[in-house]
Parts: sequence; C-alpha cells; structure tokens
Amino acid sequence: MRRLFVICLILLLTAPKASGAERSGPKLILFILIDELNNEQLLLLQPKLTSDGFNRISSQGMRFMSAYSADLSGYPGTRLTSFYTGTTPSVHGIVGEQWYDKKINHYVEAAPPNYFDTDQTLHYNQAQSVSDYLKSFYGPGVRSAAISIEAPWMWHTVGYRPDYFFSFNTTYGTFEEQISATTPEQQWLQRFNENLLRSPLRQRQWGPLSDISTYTEYQYLSANQQQAFRRFLYNMHVREGEPFERLAASPYANTLVRDLAVSFIAGTDFGKNGTPDVLSMAFTAKPFSSNGSLLPAEKEDMLLRLDRDVASLITFLDNELGKDQYLVVLTAATDSAPDHSSSGRAGVTTGVVEFKKISALLNLYLMAIHGQGKWVLGMHDHMVFLNRQLIAEKGLAIDEMQQLAARFLMDVAGIDRALPTHHLVFDINTETLLSNNLYPSRSPDLLISLQSGWQSAVTEAGTRQTGRSGNTPVPLMIRGWNVQPGAWFEPIEHRHITPLLLKQMGLVHPSILKAPLVPLFKPER
Repeated sequence: MRRLFVICLILLLTAPKASGAERSGPKLILFILIDELNNEQLLLLQPKLTSDGFNRISSQGMRFMSAYSADLSGYPGTRLTSFYTGTTPSVHGIVGEQWYDKKINHYVEAAPPNYFDTDQTLHYNQAQSVSDYLKSFYGPGVRSAAISIEAPWMWHTVGYRPDYFFSFNTTYGTFEEQISATTPEQQWLQRFNENLLRSPLRQRQWGPLSDISTYTEYQYLSANQQQAFRRFLYNMHVREGEPFERLAASPYANTLVRDLAVSFIAGTDFGKNGTPDVLSMAFTAKPFSSNGSLLPAEKEDMLLRLDRDVASLITFLDNELGKDQYLVVLTAATDSAPDHSSSGRAGVTTGVVEFKKISALLNLYLMAIHGQGKWVLGMHDHMVFLNRQLIAEKGLAIDEMQQLAARFLMDVAGIDRALPTHHLVFDINTETLLSNNLYPSRSPDLLISLQSGWQSAVTEAGTRQTGRSGNTPVPLMIRGWNVQPGAWFEPIEHRHITPLLLKQMGLVHPSILKAPLVPLFKPER
C-alpha cells in the first residue's frame, strides 16, 4: 500500500512537467503562399536565387520534391483549404470558386472579392483548420492572421475564428484590417499607413532587376527574336482602373506585404505570447503583363525580387524570434499556366477552353432535343451544373440528361473527359480521386477534365483549370522548429503535412492514420 502511495505521489509531482512537454511548439507558424508557381520555374531559377531566400528554406529545411495536390478544382481556396485542414474537398466542402448549392437552390461564391459576408465565407468550410486545432489545444492565446494584396481566397487559411486579416486597398493605397476595429494596440498599423501615404508608390517604375539577356525567356529565343525582344519598363501610375491596381500586380506589392508583416510582428506581441500563432502571407507571382511562355521575363523578375523579400523576412524572424523558434512553410496556391510557347512543344496541342461559350453551346444542343429552356445553369472550373428543376418539370431522368451532356462535351476541343456524377455520389468507395472531390450537396452534374497542354480562361480569383488537375505537382518546403533538414523524393499529397505537423505538437488529426511516415521532424532524444 505504501509503495502504491509513493508511485502515485511521483506521478502527481511529474504531471505538470509532462503536460508542459506535450504542449511545446513553435512561437510562430508562418505560411508563405505564392499565388502562382510550379517546380519547373523554381528549378530554372535556383542558380539565380540568393542563398538567403528560397534556397535558405530549401537547404536548411525539408524540401518535398514530389508533393502534389489531388484536388480537381483549380481554385486557390480549394487547394489551400485541403492543405490547412488536412482533408479533401469531400470533407471540407470547398469544391471550387463557386458552386450551385442544392439545399438553398442558388449559386454560392466561396469568397466574394469585396469581402462581403465573411462570416458565411468562413463557415462554408466544414473542417477545422490548423489554427482551429491549435486554439482548441493551447487555448484562446493562439491567434490567426493573414496578409494579402488582392486575394479573397486567403479567408480559407485563417480558420473559424480569425483574429486579423490585412488587405490592401487599391483605391487608397493603404492596408485595412477586416476583422477587428481600430484599437490603441493597432497604432503600428496607422503609422505604417501614414508612411505609405507619404511614399511615392505610384511614381515608381518597374524594369529588369538583372541584364535582360540572362532571363530564361530571352535565352529560349532565336538570334533574330532576341534582337527584337522587349526591354520592359512599366510605370505604376495608369489612368485606367483603380489608382493602385497596377502596383498590386507588380513586385512592389510583395515588398509591401513583407513590410507589413515585419511591422506587425515588431509592433505587437504576435508570435511572442507563449503559444503558437499562425500567420499566412500571400505573395504574388502574376505580373499585370505576361505571355504564355514557361517563364516570362516579368514573372522571373517578380520571383527574383520576391526571393530577396523572403530573405530579408527570414533574417528578421531569425533575429526577432530565434532561428529554431518558428516554423516557415512555403508553397503555391495554384499552378502556373501551361507553356503555350513553341519551345519543346512539338506535337502537343495547346489552347484555351472557353467555358462560357461551351456552356451556351451545350444549352443550345439540349434545347434542340428537349425544347426551350435554360438547361445549363453554369460551367465553372471542373464542374457543370444542369437545371434539375427544369429536368424534373419535363419528366426527364437526370442520369440520362447527364450522359447526353457528357457525350456533347467529349467532342469539344480541349476537353478530355466529362463524367456524370449521378452514380458517383452513391459510390461506397470513398478513397478514389473522384469521390474525394465530391461534396454531395455541392456536387455538379458533370465533372470535366482537360487535355494536356490545355487550360481554361483564368478568373479574377485565379481559378484556372488545366490538364494536370487532380494530380498537380506542388512546390513545398518547410524550415525551422524541429525540422529535419533534407529532401523527400517519394510522392506525398500536400494535405498530409498538416496531420504530421499537429502530431509533432501533441495533437491527433483524424487523417494521421493515412499520412505517410515522413521524417519531417528531428527524432526526440
């Protein structure tokens, strides 16, 4: 009995220490999200990058050489929701930029560009995000924040209870905080905006950072083409559009995002309050002027400059928080457009699939068979929605109408497959690519895929469907807190990173059972 008492006493005395060990974690989890980037572009640029930016994250951290996204949607918010929640669209429900919700019988936009009804946007997601798990475990001290220029899809990164969302106003040229009212604690933001208003942002010009002959696009040209190659020099001040619209799609936008993050962390206790905070930063690699080559000169220049911005940001965080006290995750929100230039494309057809035109043609085709009516509600991303109410009124079978529409779409140039979903929704096999991308109440009538080299016209939100959707390689690097430096060459779906990260912090994610055993973190001693 006395021995049992001694054992219980020892357990009680050591319990607080064990609890403290379980709740160890980084001061800050920083997500660097580039709106449009692929591995090929990174490899082409790697010799030109500094040693302190992307290359520092890669060399001092873990680089996933074969990470990929299995999301069929080309919407940035879908990929990021899968990444942040560690689940598939069949679980989190963000199946695309917009969908027709059968429960409420109208179209839903996942994240409106004007930040209208953001509460509803946050609750379209049906799965917990990284910050939600951390807040449940560590308590309300955990804070979630996002910084972007013009990226409404960043709302999908902040969880159900975000604390800060900073966005750039292209009319006034200042940053706005979309969640909380201005408080004395946010005086740093007021000072930051005052400095912005005094700076000559619109008087800037954008030209090449390096000799134009060293740029990838130039090197692929013939001698005659090189002589006629553009020497770009752009003014940030234009008469059309919003006053700061052009600047928002230039490398200067990335510098502003970096500067705001530095001011935010330096001017507050974010990342310094004893619990892990989460900061997501959206950088752009989509210049306002570009072409269809693998790596246009303007895009390359943006990435070279972004590399320097990232380098200075990491140096600041190393000094402010400590090199091994925070975690940085770098990835891309979407894939870049397929290469539409002639280099290396012999025998491969390319083109743009115009969904609006095809939707109208499909509607005419169905009218010719079944009479007047709006048979097609819309065609977006990888989804086609038919008018089920009209189909029912006409006494037609939905599965037959889906098959009829599919046969028509299969004959359209650029479309590889058109798959009816009537039977897929009831498929008991829940581990297929198609079932993982279907959320029953938001599922379309047809799923479409494009042929290799083809793409859809890009939307304002950055949604672009390509022939690689569903198996899209994703750049992914992780550096910092407890990370084991190295490279992982085996294929890994990018969403599995979240369960692995949470496991290292003592949290159990439902998807951890399916995550591969990757030595992302150093073994405990």
